[in-house]
Amino acid sequence: EGLTAFHFARQLSEDDPEKWFRLGEKSLACFKTWVMHSTWNWENKYLLLEAECHFSKGQLDKAKKKYYLAIKSARQHRFVHEEGLANELFSVFHTSSGNTDKENYHILQAQFCYERWGAFAIAERLDTS
Repeated sequence: EGLTAFHFARQLSEDDPEKWFRLGEKSLACFKTWVMHSTWNWENKYLLLEAECHFSKGQLDKAKKKYYLAIKSARQHRFVHEEGLANELFSVFHTSSGNTDKENYHILQAQFCYERWGAFAIAERLDTS
């Protein structure tokens, strides 16, 4: 819900972006509580939501830092599919800034993660996009 909300906040600027920010920030508040109870399970998810929130608000330096931290946390906690998702979303971030080298790097990392997880169709979808 939070990732979708922040995506819509960026994409649907005429359709009340504040509504989407409120929904995304509500998800962030839930994840913040959950991370206090289990860093292992929730930290990377919370960091990724923070990255998307910052990206949606145009706070690009903060977003970049949170994407890196989300990827690192997912890798440390062995959530390979969530590491893939963080890399995929980080590539979208780089697409928006025109940094094709980093965009391509993170797409390849996402594909690698999805293949390790066994999600070959997702990896293939990224290959053709």
